[in-house]
This record gives sequence, C-alpha cells and structure tokens, in this order.
Amino acid sequence: MSGGLRPDEDLRARMASDVPDRLQSHIDRVVKIADRLARRHSLDVERVRLTAQGHDVVRHVPGAELLAEAERRGIDIDPVERDVPVILHGPIGALVLHERYGIDDERVLFAIRWHTPGHPDYDGEAWAMFIADKVDPHKVKRWPALQEVAELAKESLDAAALRYLDLRAEQAVARHFEVHPMATLTRNALLRRLGIASAED
Repeated sequence: MSGGLRPDEDLRARMASDVPDRLQSHIDRVVKIADRLARRHSLDVERVRLTAQGHDVVRHVPGAELLAEAERRGIDIDPVERDVPVILHGPIGALVLHERYGIDDERVLFAIRWHTPGHPDYDGEAWAMFIADKVDPHKVKRWPALQEVAELAKESLDAAALRYLDLRAEQAVARHFEVHPMATLTRNALLRRLGIASAED
C-alpha cells in the first residue's frame, strides 16, 4: 500500500488506468454511500470502502469476454449467467482483484463475487456495499423506486436489501426477466432473518 493512503484509495489509484472514467465515477459514488452506511450501522468502514472500490473492477468488460474467461477458468456457470453474462463481472472481478491487485481479504472477495444477486451469507459490510451500488443516485434517477431502498437502508440494511430484491422480482415478472437462483435464495434468507417469512396457503 502506498504511504498515507487508505486501502481503498490505494486500490483506486492502481485501478485508474484499467477502469473507464464513467465507471470510476460510479464507483466513487458507491464508495461514498457505502462509507455513510458503514458509519451509520457501526460497521468496519475500511473493509466496506475497499469492497465498494473493487466491486465493479471488470464491469466494463463485454459479456462475451466475461463468459469466455469464466469458461477458461472452469468457473461453475449458472444458465442465467450464460444468458446474461454481465453477471459474471462479480466472480471474475473477485479473481482479478486477488490476482492482479493483491486483495486477499476473503470477506471482501466474497462480497464482490456475489454483488449482483446478493448471498444468504452476506454480513453487514457486504450489504452496505451491495445497497450502495443499487442506490447510486444515477440509478435512482433511472428507476425512482430505488429511493425506497435508500430510505430503508438508513434503519435496516436487511430490510433495504429485501426491498431491492422484491423490486427486482416484480420487475422480472412484469418484463419476463430471468431471476438468478442466488437472488431467490438470498431473498428467502432475508425473509427468515427479518421474521416475516410465511408459508404458501
């Protein structure tokens, strides 16, 4: 790490030549929101910032290239990921962060690996990054329903994450999108954690 820089700042400097400016602007906004959420919920701010900084390291890579790289590496690819290979920027990004940038915090890498669908085993730091990514003001402007997620996150990261996954599920039904199976497992886990799961009649 460069002298005087936080881990996320050091990573940002090293990513600068690899990440397009527009994408880096998104990442900067996510880091800022994630920092705020981490402080509000008494989380590990340094870990949250590092996770937010690294989450979209390969988001600019075309889907076909991500799919080819996942196949080359022998990654288990879900059918949804084959149909929507941009989802693979999470698992590929986690590998790139470890191999190219030397990130070895397993919690950071795990959070980044699953940051599109979420994961039942996410901790608070992972959820802070996940939600910050989804409520980037530019995304809220395109999809105003996300403002509710941002408001819920002030009080409960779990409730905010569940609302996001509910919104995505509603959108999937309306527009015939596929739903990643991990998103469904994550939603179910959040329902149980929040004590609001109910059995089908």
